[in-house]
Amino acid sequence: MEKRPARATGRPSSPPSSRSSSSRPSDRRPSGRKPLEGKSSDRKPTDRTSQRRSGVRPSRPPMRPNDRRVVSDENKRVRKFAEPPIPDEVTGKELEKREAFALQSLAADNAERVAKHLVCLTMFLETDPERAYWHGQSASFRAGRVAIVRERAGIAALHFKKYHEAQKELRAAQRIMGSPTVIPYLAQCELALGNPRKTLEIAGSVDPKILSAAERVELRLAAAGARTALGQHDAAVVTLTCPELTQSDALWSLRLRHAYRDALTSAGRDDEARRFTEKYPQSFTDQ
Repeated sequence: MEKRPARATGRPSSPPSSRSSSSRPSDRRPSGRKPLEGKSSDRKPTDRTSQRRSGVRPSRPPMRPNDRRVVSDENKRVRKFAEPPIPDEVTGKELEKREAFALQSLAADNAERVAKHLVCLTMFLETDPERAYWHGQSASFRAGRVAIVRERAGIAALHFKKYHEAQKELRAAQRIMGSPTVIPYLAQCELALGNPRKTLEIAGSVDPKILSAAERVELRLAAAGARTALGQHDAAVVTLTCPELTQSDALWSLRLRHAYRDALTSAGRDDEARRFTEKYPQSFTDQ
């Protein structure tokens, strides 16, 4: 029997491509065009870029002395005045507990010096306002971030008639602690600067019951002065009529009695003013 040839099962292979590898479209470049220059891939990375890519945080340039990022220390400021002398008998321990507690945030040596200045401030406030003012300035220079120090310095400046300076110190104290104790003195600053209506507005913004006796007296003095400046003389007398008039041992008693006698005189009530002077002759011995 004759054998038949086996049937082919595979598919014929594809004919070879007529295009050569040298004629690929990617290798062709249109005529008349020049290759682009200055691509980002051709640029050399800067030091910051290379540090960022490698995960290293770039370092900041060194700070200069006049750089705004430099935090100034208040103890490194240049003091433009000489500290007033402190009497030998003053130790700083005479300071009230509330004020002494507020100085605990300071270094021990600095806290002791500030305490002595505050004691001297209180000692000379009524008798020598200028000396008390410089003690207040010295304490404020050493402890400008302590509210009670700024408050006391503001009060001393007010007594020495440095009204703008007093206003600055008192407002700083109010920003630091947010206490109403400085309000009577801020009212007096406004009165001294010629703003009696602002004085009355400030005086009416606080409840006198939350103030100490000295602070209530200062508030009354400010409000009465504003009434007098506005021509409301009888209202000034009413404002100063208070139980504190009978107290003679307080630091503010002389100023309160003098203000009350002057208010009576301005209101045309001379007989009452004379009787009041005769009732407290020790308060008017200098006249």
